Amino acid sequence: MVGDPGTGIPGSGPDAGGLPDDGGDPGPDGAPVECEPAAAVVPNGNHNPGLACLTCHDGTPGRPQWTLAGTLYTDRNGAAPITAATILVTDAQGVEHRLVTASNGNFYTSEAIAFPVRVSASKCPDTQAMTSQVAVGDCNGCHTANASQGRIHLP
Repeated sequence: MVGDPGTGIPGSGPDAGGLPDDGGDPGPDGAPVECEPAAAVVPNGNHNPGLACLTCHDGTPGRPQWTLAGTLYTDRNGAAPITAATILVTDAQGVEHRLVTASNGNFYTSEAIAFPVRVSASKCPDTQAMTSQVAVGDCNGCHTANASQGRIHLP
């Protein structure tokens, strides 16, 4: 279980097991998808939900440097943030990184991540996995309200 001790972002807790999904889509490999219960501890998302995080969080002095960051919403238009969800990132070396969405829907990490990655978002009863691998960590850079796929969202 991986949290982000450098930034205070907790992992998904000692029991990240999941409950069966309520019939959602199977994962990219066709295996059944389980959902993650709401996280007990929610980090502070600070500011700027929906903006391209890595534009500012690039290691400039006084700013933390994130390797992957974004915002999770209830729908593709970004109507409302989803709090206490788990973003599961599996990197190119098979390392799993679990990020918890903050009160404003933001998630972020400064952990080393080997790209490309596979990403899914989960909060029971929903789980949604991206169907393709991701080569960069600025999730909101691609998932905008105007993009064809819209914002990152559950379900």
